[in-house]
Amino acid sequence: MKRNFKTPFLSGNYDSLLAAIGGFVLIQLLAAYGGIGVSPDSVVYISTAANIHDHAQINDFTNQPLMDFPALYPIFLSGVMFLTGHSIVAAGPVLNGILFAGLIWLCGWMMDRWPQASRWYKWTILLCIVGSPCLLEVYSMLWSETLFLLLSILFLVACHRYFRSHTIPAVLLMGLVAGLACVTRYAGISIVGLGGLLMLLDGRLKCSGKKIGHMALYGFTAIGILALNLYRNYLQTETLTGYREKGLTPFWANLHNYGAVFCDWLPFFNGHYGAATFVGAFFLLLITGIFLYRLVRRTGFFSYDTLAVSLFVFYSLFILVTATISRFQTLDSRLLSPLYLPWLWGSTCWIPGALRRTSYRWKKAVLVLPAAAAFCFLLGEWQDWKETWSGVHYAGIPGFSEDLWKKSETMGYVREHKKELEAYGPIYSDSFEGLWYLSNGLESELLPHKDNNEDIQYMLKEDHFSMIWFDDAINTDLIDVDFIKARKVLIRQINFGDGTIYFFKSKSDSAARQ
Repeated sequence: MKRNFKTPFLSGNYDSLLAAIGGFVLIQLLAAYGGIGVSPDSVVYISTAANIHDHAQINDFTNQPLMDFPALYPIFLSGVMFLTGHSIVAAGPVLNGILFAGLIWLCGWMMDRWPQASRWYKWTILLCIVGSPCLLEVYSMLWSETLFLLLSILFLVACHRYFRSHTIPAVLLMGLVAGLACVTRYAGISIVGLGGLLMLLDGRLKCSGKKIGHMALYGFTAIGILALNLYRNYLQTETLTGYREKGLTPFWANLHNYGAVFCDWLPFFNGHYGAATFVGAFFLLLITGIFLYRLVRRTGFFSYDTLAVSLFVFYSLFILVTATISRFQTLDSRLLSPLYLPWLWGSTCWIPGALRRTSYRWKKAVLVLPAAAAFCFLLGEWQDWKETWSGVHYAGIPGFSEDLWKKSETMGYVREHKKELEAYGPIYSDSFEGLWYLSNGLESELLPHKDNNEDIQYMLKEDHFSMIWFDDAINTDLIDVDFIKARKVLIRQINFGDGTIYFFKSKSDSAARQ
């Protein structure tokens, strides 16, 4: 008798396979000229992965323990290095192409299993995912979001499996995926919390010893993985996640920045952010309302689309609150990229059901509105792709892979006079990551932040040091050359088209020589 080895997870979904191949090809096109994109965070990941691979140490390019980021992504990258025998930069385009293709395929697989499954809806959403400027930006860079996004969708699959079966293996799988998300990005703690909340709201498993036991097992599995990472951090620096500063941005400003990201994702606003706060509040309230409606009515509450909606609500609230109480960069498309897919689904998941409930007489007329919206959305993505491609295909992906940095006049001088610069004394820069990455390992320190008096005083205690300033490394939080000139003696400077190298000595040292 002939056996059928196909599983429900692998069978069918050929249209998603085509979309996945398209996503893979787009990433290869973006990386064709200058390679995979590299940002300051990417340098940390690349150097840590190399240290794990070469020295079995989770240290970054400064040879300090990795603290600001969890350890899983660099460990994952080091595993790729072991398997391929190539540097992570060389393997990056294929690696990110595979991750993006896997994400696309999995999204299509999920949409086939929605209560209101629709072929035309699935194809439209797949096209939106493949052409998404947000996702293409993420998967063209060596960022931990490339893995985190895939884990967040796998978490929805694990949740759906658990809430259908209520078995111990399903609990363990759900906890494992949530735990891995936590040690990929610290924001993964929101996924752990979401899983616990959904288990608590599960009316099909009454409050009993079994339910409490499942929640405890889930929490132990998910938090246990993060606890190991945090314990290692504490042993290294006596901090759990590095040194964090108190937030300076109020909630309403964060809500505006949050809404500005949606304005960027929508083609209708064309970069106008006057209504950004309203747009952010609208989507947050709309999708939260859908979640609460399904919770109260118990209408497909544990279906894939509802689980995606719950992820949007929980991650949105988490990131808005966290950005208010803790200081980090302004909310942007990269930080909110885990919201893109839940936002896309949460904003549109009701459309197939609404169309099916519409009488045949009015169906064609009603179909015009979502069809027009989808056309405009896809057209906006196409325009964004053309604008991106116009720069990427001849200069590379923005960041340290771009010609602007690779062919930097300042960086060229640094490479040629590396030993002279090291001999002069400590080196400071406004882009110490790029300096290390593009100068073959020149060690330097980041210029102190304006509000970090301890670091400023530490720098000013040096009798002599150099500062390598890159005009394109814009960071207004750092002190600048005028600040240093008022406190140190500038003895020499070398000007370039894209930066300047300054050499300083202390005033007391200069006075003594005179």
